[in-house]
Amino acid sequence: MHAKSGRTVRDLRRENRTAVLRRLYFDGPMSRLMLGPATGLSSGSISNVVAELVAEGLVEEAGSVDSAGGRPRTLLRIAPGSGCMIGVDIGETRVRIELFDLALTELARTERPLATSGPRTGRYEVGVVVAHLRDGIAEVLRTAEVPAERLLGVGIGVPGIVEHTDTDGAVVHGQTIGWDAVPLERLLREAVDLPPEV
Repeated sequence: MHAKSGRTVRDLRRENRTAVLRRLYFDGPMSRLMLGPATGLSSGSISNVVAELVAEGLVEEAGSVDSAGGRPRTLLRIAPGSGCMIGVDIGETRVRIELFDLALTELARTERPLATSGPRTGRYEVGVVVAHLRDGIAEVLRTAEVPAERLLGVGIGVPGIVEHTDTDGAVVHGQTIGWDAVPLERLLREAVDLPPEV
């Protein structure tokens, strides 16, 4: 007797979509024929997933390549404008916030200086950094005229070790900057109006 895996049709559908999107993002553009072996999915599954992703505007055609007989194969790629990502670098002298489309084209950038005089730990005061993040994220979205709903994620580089907790999300332990168990994700979510799935 086999135990049930607990996976639903919805889980399988999500995994198939993720596999196709991942391959197109990292290895694209690719044809439907190339996606099969790259993802391990059947040609029928590829056709269904691709049709769904094209209809949602997440995937688009990107030209064609000749085939070894028959008509040319259509190449597919991630639609660059279908979503955006924000990258943040909390550096030694500044906080840099950049907005990118899915082709990693920079759409907007801003920097907020960190105090360079006074005690080193004063430079990384948590409230100041969170305020820089709040204002910088709002600025890059406004500059690029991108609604927050198109935002897929925010990645933050911090000088320290990041621990994920169930209650606070990403918690930063940064000895060199004087942060001990700073609940950065929770503080950022409280300060910035981000969609819950970001």
